[in-house]
Amino acid sequence: MVQNRQEALRIFCCAAEEMNFKHTATRLGISPQKVTRAIKELESLLGEQLFHRSTRSVKLTDFGLGFFEQAKIAMEQMNRLFQEKKKSTEDINGVVRITAPHTYGSEIIMPILAEITRLYPAITLELHLSNIHSDLVDEKIDIGIRIGFLHDQTCIVRQPCTMPFHLVASPKLLEHMPPPANVDDLVRLPIVALLNRKTGRYWPWEFSQKRNFYPKSAAFVTDTPDIERKAVLAGLGFAQLAGYLVEDHIASGELVSVLRDDAPPPWPVNLYHTHQTPYPMRVRLVFDYLFKKLSQG
Repeated sequence: MVQNRQEALRIFCCAAEEMNFKHTATRLGISPQKVTRAIKELESLLGEQLFHRSTRSVKLTDFGLGFFEQAKIAMEQMNRLFQEKKKSTEDINGVVRITAPHTYGSEIIMPILAEITRLYPAITLELHLSNIHSDLVDEKIDIGIRIGFLHDQTCIVRQPCTMPFHLVASPKLLEHMPPPANVDDLVRLPIVALLNRKTGRYWPWEFSQKRNFYPKSAAFVTDTPDIERKAVLAGLGFAQLAGYLVEDHIASGELVSVLRDDAPPPWPVNLYHTHQTPYPMRVRLVFDYLFKKLSQG
């Protein structure tokens, strides 16, 4: 049984935010059974049902919603009480190692890390850039950042934002080449392709309704998204690129977005760390700051 009421409240608050017991267990690094037990014991203690549960969904009851508001206040006060004590005694000196994709890490993550360094000069940050998913434990990495669908049961994963994708071309190219009317037209157009170094093949492009386009030939090939963008800006071909790479260029008119109605659903941006216990304050500070800034867009 979950004897600690503070722990039960922590589990309840997380479950109320996630509205999914399995996701709650993953986020907290505990078993789904422990989540279920904690909720049942709270309901028994309170004499009220906290969630409406079915095979398809979990929803707060009216009582659960009111209790959640009170529980959040209580947990915040308790956390502040312990954090103030810990801040006076815990040393945050040390290294925090972060991994991120090359271009995303350089353009989006690096400015955030610069802010963290100014706020917490006692923390030394190491940024490792790689387009290959890293094993955090084997490579001694504290925090990972990846765009896409991450299936790693060894990590606690949070998704602060999503990333749209755009099919783009330069106005220079479009002056003498009409844009595609549909996805099938792409086979007749010059393509800037991104090479998957693990497979030796070009990365496929995704579109709405779960359609994929697999480039078979290309006018220009690279394994780096930044060079892919520069090739498109130079008018060498069409490419599908992540929003952070091209949205400023679209806004300025340097690039034109085509087939916008066929754009794929945005991909999740994943921020993750291992089930490390105890979790060092310096890692927690960096993780929370990254989550906050990425959530703001």
